[in-house]
Amino acid sequence: MYQITSKSVTEDFHNFLIASIAYVVSMALTLGFVFPIQSMLVPASFLEVGLLFLPHGVRVLAFYFFGWKAIFYLLPSAYLFLALSNHAGTDLNIMSPVVSIIACYLGYKSATYLPALRNRALSPSLWKFLVFAGVVSSLANGVALSTLQHKGAELLSILGYLIGDVAGLIVCFLMLLYVFRFARILAEADNA
Repeated sequence: MYQITSKSVTEDFHNFLIASIAYVVSMALTLGFVFPIQSMLVPASFLEVGLLFLPHGVRVLAFYFFGWKAIFYLLPSAYLFLALSNHAGTDLNIMSPVVSIIACYLGYKSATYLPALRNRALSPSLWKFLVFAGVVSSLANGVALSTLQHKGAELLSILGYLIGDVAGLIVCFLMLLYVFRFARILAEADNA
C-alpha cells in the first residue's frame, strides 16, 4: 500500500519535474523542428500524426522508471502539447492526452507480462525490451486515438501513429545515448 509521507511527496514532485521537463523538451523539438519539416514534405491532411514523435520515447521511459504514477506526471505536459498543437493548426480532441497516455501505459504494462521479458532490470537487453514495449504501447495508442478521432480504428491512422511513435522512440533513445556519452566525456575531462 502506498503511504503518503513528506519523503514520498518530495520524491513524487522531483519525478514529476523530471518527466515534465523531458516531455516538454521532446515536445518542443517535435513542434518546433519535426512538424515544420513534416508539413513541408507531407500533405496537410496527414499532419495529425507526427512521423517522428519524440515524446513517445519519454512516455516509455517514464513508465519504465515511474510505473503507473507516470500517467499523472505526464498529463499536465500532454495537455500543454494539446494546446500548442491545436494552436499550430491541428484539431485534436480534448480527451486525446488522457486516452493516449492510458493506452500507452496499458500497452507498456502488457509488454511486461511476456515471460521472456521479465528479467530486464538494467541488463544489456533492456533497450530491446524498451523498444518492444514502445511498439506495443504505440499500437495501443494508435488504436485508441484513431478510435477517438475517427469514431473507429482506421488502419492508415494506426499505422501512422505506429511509425511516428516508434521512430520518435528510437531517435529519442539515440539522442539520450549521445547526451549521456557527452556528459561522461565532460566528467572525465573534469577529473583529469
